[in-house]
Amino acid sequence: MKAGTAKKDITPAAGMEIVHPARVSKGVHDPLFLRALVLDDEAGTTLAIVCFDLIGAGFEVTDQIREAVKEHTGIEPTLLNFSHPHSSRGLGLEWDNGDTMNAEKTWNDGVHRAVLEAVTEAKAGAVPVSLRVGRASAQVGFNRRLADENGFIIMDVNKNGAVVPWVNVLVAEEQKSGEPVAVLFEHAAHPVIAPDTSCLISADYPGAAVVRINEKLGDDVMPMFAQGCGGNINGYPLRSTQEKADQAGRKLGDAVLQAMRESTPIKANRFVVRSASTALPCRELPSLEVWQEAIDRMEKALKDKDGHWVHEEAFHEKMESFNVMKELIERGEDPPSRRLDAYAVMLGAEWCLVTMPHEMFCEYELWVDQNAPFEHTMTFSYTNGGEGYVGTDEALALGEKGGYEAGAFPCWWPHGPGSGSHSPPAVGTEGIIKDTIASLWQAR
Repeated sequence: MKAGTAKKDITPAAGMEIVHPARVSKGVHDPLFLRALVLDDEAGTTLAIVCFDLIGAGFEVTDQIREAVKEHTGIEPTLLNFSHPHSSRGLGLEWDNGDTMNAEKTWNDGVHRAVLEAVTEAKAGAVPVSLRVGRASAQVGFNRRLADENGFIIMDVNKNGAVVPWVNVLVAEEQKSGEPVAVLFEHAAHPVIAPDTSCLISADYPGAAVVRINEKLGDDVMPMFAQGCGGNINGYPLRSTQEKADQAGRKLGDAVLQAMRESTPIKANRFVVRSASTALPCRELPSLEVWQEAIDRMEKALKDKDGHWVHEEAFHEKMESFNVMKELIERGEDPPSRRLDAYAVMLGAEWCLVTMPHEMFCEYELWVDQNAPFEHTMTFSYTNGGEGYVGTDEALALGEKGGYEAGAFPCWWPHGPGSGSHSPPAVGTEGIIKDTIASLWQAR
């Protein structure tokens, strides 16, 4: 087995938009990076994992990057994971250099090139390694879906709700020296501890975790954070202070170090990689009357108490997608299905990495851990694209009481604008996802 690493600084310039919610950066608290890990079993399988300190990207973007990596390096598959800090920004398509370039176009183009450079460098610098896996207790946040007195789901701390109470690690150690080359670590929680009001670029708690690991192990080690199934988990305390985000990251970093100390060697030396793609059905679109209620609510939320616009640009941006939804309703058409590409990277019966796109609820990671026929598991969501939240059937069946992540009208925002599907997943989605993942294990 061989492993190589590389990283690139992809920090956007001050004055660029922080896209969630739409804000403009006033500067940088800590830089954003992409980090690449190339694993080669020297038996025909080479895998690239790229972890971004970015909120995410759509399928069109990730497809473009993965195809470019294949063209330039010959590596396939490439797994692109986004840590999802709300104090970062999203990644768009690579822009034609013939276009008039502005700061955002230049930045997008630069990030695409940086991926190719990082994967190329990691492949060229690969050294013989041994792999170890481990897990330690960790909890950066809480479940954020809480039922109010009327049974409606609101976004608040639910200390009794499901969480993923661990951090998983995969450690690559140089065979010659026994020293760690890279540690890939995964935890599930929205990086939303850094405050909105500062408008400072930050990788939030994942960035602080990386810093903590390097403090203890040295800069020759490449720590790489990957986001798990954190769709319904918020980092805690929500939108508080940068200091709190740093504290949470240091705590997570210490848990990673513990997991490394207690890790066990992997004997298998060949990867098996399987993938499957399927379509997830979406919920029937609402009536025009309910659609208008959603627009009115959105407009009110984006104005101040005196009715003056606070985020007028964001309103018009969201309306582009809502108007497409309206056209579908008027024509009586069903919403487009949601794409699901699932991967399983397996090392014998000892270890399995499962990856999914979208903002998956934590219950999916818990299910993988309980049902996968492997000694150790690691699960990514936010990988290779996404189109909004994917809840459990229980959450989706709540209908109008389902809350933000389940897309209950008039709170359709996370599934309408920009999702591509214009509608939340339908009940029955959970079974399709689990069957798809299980099929990858059965095919090994």
